[in-house]
Amino acid sequence: MRNNKVLDVAGGKDSEATNVQVYKKNGTPAQRWKVVYTDKMGDEAYQKKGLDKDFGFLVNELFYLRSRLPMQRVMEAVGANNIVIKRWVKNRTAQQFYFDPVSKTIKSQ
Repeated sequence: MRNNKVLDVAGGKDSEATNVQVYKKNGTPAQRWKVVYTDKMGDEAYQKKGLDKDFGFLVNELFYLRSRLPMQRVMEAVGANNIVIKRWVKNRTAQQFYFDPVSKTIKSQ
């Protein structure tokens, strides 16, 4: 959380294809997310590749970013630079992310 900004569902609107934005932290459910590794969402093969102790992510392991809003939609990358929330679809790569230990960032699949 740099500059007190976090990922936020625009307007707190829990509906399909609502934009996810960077916004001032306000503690609402629209800013709460759960990291769910792919093995916990479905029955895909799973192999641990190690934990990055500084950031708390499994390295190069696919995960979903699931909203804490009532419908629990997941983030989905749309195009080159847009993120929205959508219902989870098994194996949809646009909904999968991973932690890159080299750049120390979360990247889309």
